[in-house]
Amino acid sequence: MRTGRTWLGAPAWLWLLALAPRLVTIFVYGPHLTIHSDDEGYYRSALWLLQKGTFSYYTPDAPTVHMMPGITLLLAGIIWVFGAGTVGLYAGKILFTLIATLGIAGIYRAVSRMTRPWVGAVVAAAIALYPPEVLVDTLFLTEPLFMAAFAWMFDFTFKVAESRRLRDVLGLAITFMLAIYVRPNVALWIVFALLYFLMKGYPRPLLWRHLGAAVLVGLIFMAPWWIRNEMVFHRLILFTDDSWNPLLLGTFEGYGYPPPTNEGAIEHQLLREYPSLRPQSMHELTWFRLQKQIAFKRMGEWLKTNPSSFWTTYLWLKPQILWLRAYLPIPIFGITEASLRGLQTWVVDASIVGHFVAMVFARGRRREILLIWLTLLYYTAVFSFFFAFERYNVPIDWLMFSGVPVAVWALLRAIVGEERKGARAKSGRGRSRRRTSR
Repeated sequence: MRTGRTWLGAPAWLWLLALAPRLVTIFVYGPHLTIHSDDEGYYRSALWLLQKGTFSYYTPDAPTVHMMPGITLLLAGIIWVFGAGTVGLYAGKILFTLIATLGIAGIYRAVSRMTRPWVGAVVAAAIALYPPEVLVDTLFLTEPLFMAAFAWMFDFTFKVAESRRLRDVLGLAITFMLAIYVRPNVALWIVFALLYFLMKGYPRPLLWRHLGAAVLVGLIFMAPWWIRNEMVFHRLILFTDDSWNPLLLGTFEGYGYPPPTNEGAIEHQLLREYPSLRPQSMHELTWFRLQKQIAFKRMGEWLKTNPSSFWTTYLWLKPQILWLRAYLPIPIFGITEASLRGLQTWVVDASIVGHFVAMVFARGRRREILLIWLTLLYYTAVFSFFFAFERYNVPIDWLMFSGVPVAVWALLRAIVGEERKGARAKSGRGRSRRRTSR
């Protein structure tokens, strides 16, 4: 299915629609707009990399495996070129906005390739204008970077299933690795992509050759990271070792969890037992390992003492946190997080229904819709198991929000298709009667 080609396959008006609110946000609220959280941490990491030559996060005096190096390297490049002052902040935020806009173009292409260009335009325009997306795309966070890589990864996935060309496989491999460089939890998603290719009838010998090429791309990307970790930490660390902190945080969500009731009490307890770990930032791996032990211990105790609240939290409450809460910690243009709560709930509920409708009526595209289902279920499960936070799903909102437009397309396609079949059948009967009368 061809997509309209103007700027990288997306219409010019969509680029402008995505850029306008983001650039206005940057210049109205200034380059110092921040959530005083991860965005400041990533920026400090880039500064310390340039100043000390060490990839660090919690302190400039100790290396880190808190996150993958993608965002730090990008910010370090921006600071190196434009400086750490106001000009550098403006340049960085504008570049992040351009990357996010590139991602919106990728959303348009991916959805259009699966359905029709007008469906892709509706989904991409919704993401371009939705306030949480606009705000996040103007901050130094991994979300806009991951959204861009992930959207183009989806587009290449659909394209590879159609073309089966090596250059498209390489495009998929590169975008997949770029996504890993900012959010490594995408790594297992490749299993769903392989399943999708098999369902599309990908020839096995060709699939193995293309998979080998993709693995080679992955090794080129990951080898420097693995070598660095081996040299610094003297152990193989595939991606990061910080997932245990979110796992521990996740045991304080919902209700009925065991005491204590906050992570701070756990921290004080561990420091009483292991005073040599002060300051924690200088003992990152050991601290993460202890958090992992405490997290699994709390989960086991919770499941044993209050299984009802445990399962309700992990299967019901955490998914609602992820999907039904709009992420807008800083009000922009008079829009607040509370004012979007009803809209977010309605859109998600309607989208879930839409995805089921699409699966029923979208003949010939059910495998693509199944891939979307598996992706949404995968990320819901991952974030619910660890720590449910509404910001984490912002880069994949477009997959959820596509439910209604894709359902409308599937219904129209089914209706028009049946009408055409009926018209052809009537035409055939008419020709048969005329031949008989002769």
